[in-house]
Amino acid sequence: MDVPETDFERFHLVCDVCRLEDVFMKPPKLKKGGNIRIIAPASAPSLRSLTIGVSKLIELGYRVTLGDNIRKTKQIGYLSASDQDRANELNDAFADDSVDAVFCARGGYGSLRILPLIDFDVIKDHPKIFVGYSDITALHLAIGKKTDLITFHGPMPGVDFEQKIPKTIDEMFKLLRGETLDLTPQISRILGTVVEGETSGISAGTNFSLVTSLFGTEFQLIPNRRILFLEDVATSILDIDRYMAELLLSKTLYQLKGMVFGDFVEIPHEDWPVPSLKEVIYNYVNKMKKPIIYGMPFGHGEDQMTIPLNAEIRISTEDSNIVLLEDVVD
Repeated sequence: MDVPETDFERFHLVCDVCRLEDVFMKPPKLKKGGNIRIIAPASAPSLRSLTIGVSKLIELGYRVTLGDNIRKTKQIGYLSASDQDRANELNDAFADDSVDAVFCARGGYGSLRILPLIDFDVIKDHPKIFVGYSDITALHLAIGKKTDLITFHGPMPGVDFEQKIPKTIDEMFKLLRGETLDLTPQISRILGTVVEGETSGISAGTNFSLVTSLFGTEFQLIPNRRILFLEDVATSILDIDRYMAELLLSKTLYQLKGMVFGDFVEIPHEDWPVPSLKEVIYNYVNKMKKPIIYGMPFGHGEDQMTIPLNAEIRISTEDSNIVLLEDVVD
């Protein structure tokens, strides 16, 4: 074995030696006719957009029930309801044995505020498919850490079902029904390579702002053996630089097995010279010697692939691909 020459390499070696194997819990697969509960754990959805999403779910052959905060319109400013009501809605959705999958209506803001109020024992005892992205990242990270449940970054019925192409929705449900492990049909663009390589590990992510917001809390990302997926919206280059610096200073970058960057949209214009997003990323990861893929179709852009989180995957820059190495539903 080569002797590590730098602090970076020495830290990476220690992490490889001391890492523990992860065993994650798979939710039951979603069957046709299954009951999808839609909840609003962050901001309130547009009822018009949600109506379109519910109609499409029914057309696809599923039953749909709505959480209390959607039906009773308890909106408080930018939140769909009070912190306790939003936590109760989430807890009730998992506790209800008539519910087969829990979909978040939208993201927005507020998921982070309900983390201390979530009954993680209920989630562990009643595992279900859980789908969402953006602000819902806080829930993915917390649920993954506290219950070991595989969850899903994917389209949300209150914002995406009237915008995303039907194939995106179809591929998500194939995955949730256990009919496929192939993610390649969802990747319809040429991807970039920041650092070459191939690796396997546990998927995690995905919203950059939320990932870093949880640093220093009991819900923060476990970087060991993780392949980190990242995306964001309306975030400046300076903010992204700061987030990358947080990953570096917290030693998170050293412990990751690889990274996959998705869409970063609506980046504010700066009146003074700033590097490009890809330049900022490269500046932090070029010495990692771990595969880094750029431009994967997930986030707040036009495309929205479904990404199982807390699942064993392999990424490769040679064929710009993500391969699931295990079933993600039972």
